[in-house]
Amino acid sequence: MKIVNTIIRIGLGLMLLAFGLNKFFWFMPDFEFGENVGAANLFQAFTDSGYMWPLVGGLEAVVGILFITKKAFPAALLALLPISVNVVLFHAVLDPPNIVPALVVAIVNIYFIYKNWNNYRHLIQ
Repeated sequence: MKIVNTIIRIGLGLMLLAFGLNKFFWFMPDFEFGENVGAANLFQAFTDSGYMWPLVGGLEAVVGILFITKKAFPAALLALLPISVNVVLFHAVLDPPNIVPALVVAIVNIYFIYKNWNNYRHLIQ
């Protein structure tokens, strides 16, 4: 099971690193929202804001590196939590057909938080 967790951790880290760097260098094709005007408008607002897109992209890239290297892994899981919640809510409300990757990230994030719960126990007390 340890090797499976390592593969999932590194896979998610590579995915986060790629999507984070894409917010700076645009090497992947843009999202296709079809006729979903609300999702397209919110996506455009994020990209045009001047600070939100680089902030999210930088955080995703840093968290991805931390996942890959397993340095400060519990902190990286907490940093990813608001991003994964926001991505799931964005797709649930505005773009349901494309929610599967967002759910995968959120489920893996919650799984690893559960597996590392002893690191967070003092935060809840």
